[in-house]
Amino acid sequence: MEVSINITSPSPELPCGDGEIGPGEECDDGAANGDDAACKLDCTLGVCGDGHVGPGEACDDGDAVDDDECSNSCVVGPICGDGHVDPGEACDDGNAVDDDACSNACALASCGDGVVQVGEACDDGNAVDTDLCTAACLPASCGDGFIQPGEECDDGAANGPGAACRPGCVLAVCGDGDIGPGEACDNGPSNADNAACKLDCSLAACGDGFVGPMEGCDDGNDIDDDACTNACIAPLCGDGVVQASEACDDGNTDDTDACTAACTLAACGDGFVQAGEACDDGPDNSDGGDCTLACAVATCGDGLVHDQGSGDEPCDEGLANGPGHACLAGCVLNVCGDGDLGPGEACDDGNLAGGDGCGPTCFHEACGNELVDIGEQCDDGQDGDPDDGCTDACMLPSCGDGLVQVSEGEQCDEGPGNSDGGACTSQCKLATCGDGLVQLAVEQCDDGAGNADTHACKLDCTLGYCGDGYVGPGEACDDADAIDADTCTNACKLPTCGDGIKQASEPCDLGPLNDNGGECTLACTLAVCGDGFVHAGVEPCDDGNASNSDACLGGCVPATCGDGFVRTGVEACDDGNNLDGDLCNADCTRPKRVFITSITFTGGLGNTLGAKSKCQARATAANLGGTWDAWVSSPGSSPALRFVKSTTHYARLDGPEIAQSWADLTDGSLDAPINIDEFGALVPQASVWTGTSATGTALTDNCNSWSSTSTGLKGYEGRNDVTDFNWTARSLALTANCASYQRLYCFEQ
Repeated sequence: MEVSINITSPSPELPCGDGEIGPGEECDDGAANGDDAACKLDCTLGVCGDGHVGPGEACDDGDAVDDDECSNSCVVGPICGDGHVDPGEACDDGNAVDDDACSNACALASCGDGVVQVGEACDDGNAVDTDLCTAACLPASCGDGFIQPGEECDDGAANGPGAACRPGCVLAVCGDGDIGPGEACDNGPSNADNAACKLDCSLAACGDGFVGPMEGCDDGNDIDDDACTNACIAPLCGDGVVQASEACDDGNTDDTDACTAACTLAACGDGFVQAGEACDDGPDNSDGGDCTLACAVATCGDGLVHDQGSGDEPCDEGLANGPGHACLAGCVLNVCGDGDLGPGEACDDGNLAGGDGCGPTCFHEACGNELVDIGEQCDDGQDGDPDDGCTDACMLPSCGDGLVQVSEGEQCDEGPGNSDGGACTSQCKLATCGDGLVQLAVEQCDDGAGNADTHACKLDCTLGYCGDGYVGPGEACDDADAIDADTCTNACKLPTCGDGIKQASEPCDLGPLNDNGGECTLACTLAVCGDGFVHAGVEPCDDGNASNSDACLGGCVPATCGDGFVRTGVEACDDGNNLDGDLCNADCTRPKRVFITSITFTGGLGNTLGAKSKCQARATAANLGGTWDAWVSSPGSSPALRFVKSTTHYARLDGPEIAQSWADLTDGSLDAPINIDEFGALVPQASVWTGTSATGTALTDNCNSWSSTSTGLKGYEGRNDVTDFNWTARSLALTANCASYQRLYCFEQ
């Protein structure tokens, strides 16, 4: 018999660590299992609090205590910023905002922590008072009592006129015009050893060895009977004579002129109001009194504290008086409660009451209480967000508050440092070249859209200048070089005659000294004879031509009678001398020429016109030129009636004068015989037809008016070798008949 036995065994359980997640296992990473791994050795997941430091855990102490060395989130020790105030933390607001009430180091905000909090103007993280931010987190300023860069001194409230440290934090020194410690006076640049205030800022006094105001002398000794008395008065003052010991002596006792009755030169401090002085109280002059040491009437704004006499000024910083300064415009001290924000004040609302946003010490009341107090525009609890509609200064966002509100379109905000001349403009925009605002530290100019390299302000916001290579306003050219004699001068002007720069094409150029009467003409040509300009001191004349027949000769000398050149329209002749008797008179007038004809004629001349034509023909034959007439007469036609009666001389063709004028010609005698013919030949003796008396009038016998050759008629004749009346009117008994041949006298008209 067969027996079958079936035995069924349960499946074996999968072991932890085989890499497969079996029943009851949360995980199984095989060989990677470990108590410090994501899957522990027992195939359970690692969690914070299981006592094993797993991935992502800094620690795991397996307990539920949160403030021990390992927190419930398995983080080592307390963490600043986790929102829990742990040991060693003053606060923990759980955020990364560094300028709220709790810093990112979990320390309470305080002055000196390096973070500018509300109520702080600055915070440089140190307690140094001599840098730009004081230990009180206020901006360094003159008058805060600390010497910062740029200050010579700073005594705080003790700064001021008459103090060792003056307004502006500069040390008081003799000569600064302010009476400082150890100084009896100080009249600034007016200090002088002969003035009321000496160079060492001591008052002038008799006996100090310097002649000061009201002193006639000062010999620096106590001898009373020498040339200068102990009262510093020079002897014999007023005698009008300046003695060696007198500064002056005008002989009068008028103390208001330039010399006083004490024979001292008028000076500020002598007690007399002279010209240029508004007042003079003598030794009572004082920079604190009604009349200053400069003899000016004390006024608010003169920089001198007028607190003597009628004065009641507590301060006077001169040009520094005004809002925001220690001394206001009315020479009153800037104090808390006066409504003007003065040095060292964070606020000043014009009263000393509290609860109105500005305390009685002129510091802001607390902002951040979430209540809008007087002086606050808003208050959101100082949440550290300057761009949420309310700043941590409890003010509505505005350009100039020092906070960059991007939502308001601001690119920057330097608060009071905003400036249209700075990096951040008054509109809270970053300064850029082309915005129309001049960024002083960077730009020379900025005309906005008007910027151009050819404009006054170039594209890079630098000012155009001559030599930059761009033709800007007022420039005709700009070649960017230093060569003055090229096509563009160093003044950026096109080369032009008269600019004072000699170009290659110019013989000269003296600029404003160019003168048509000087070395260089207005056309930039060297002065030369013939250029038409009279060169002063060199040329008497210059008519611009080389003609010798006008008023100025070719050598630029004035034409004169006797220079050998005939001046057209003025001179009839000029033979180079001033002699008469050479066919050119001494005054350059030409004498009327006279000749005896070389040929003879019968008495039938063809009347006076025929005789005239014969003279003209002979002159033409001899090339004499001119208009000629014969010395013959007939009834109604005589030389006295026909001739042009000359006021100048009559002369033969060889030069000698026969008469000085018409009057001389007709006075009955000649100065020389007419014995030269038209060709210049000598005619020793000849008879001449005339029919004319010595006075130029007609005689009766004239060959029947010079129309007859009859032997039965006669005509009056003359002899050419004599100078008495016979030259023209010989006795009729001696004359020939009209058939004979005789010569003619010919006269130039």
